[in-house]
Amino acid sequence: MNIQLSDIVILLLISTCVYAWWRNTSIREQALIRAKKHCESLDLQLLDGSVAGEQWKPVWHQGQIKIKRTYKFEFSSSGIARYPGKIYYLGHQQQDIWLSPHDF
Repeated sequence: MNIQLSDIVILLLISTCVYAWWRNTSIREQALIRAKKHCESLDLQLLDGSVAGEQWKPVWHQGQIKIKRTYKFEFSSSGIARYPGKIYYLGHQQQDIWLSPHDF
């Protein structure tokens, strides 16, 4: 059995896609955990128990290409009204979390 250069390229491409998907999934799970903890610390309720990817783009940061990700979620202070929130990541590090103004 001979391995062609095209076979190696295809294998590397598939491996890269699988790794990117796995890494993105683990960061999304981390964002969900952090959003839950942040809401709990402010006595808010994370609605739907999930975060959703809103933006994903490569950026140049300190001499490296990193992925800037934004995840959105909804929370409630009263259990009735829904308010938007966002959590920002650069690479695998959380950069910021934003909650819209809400009633207490």
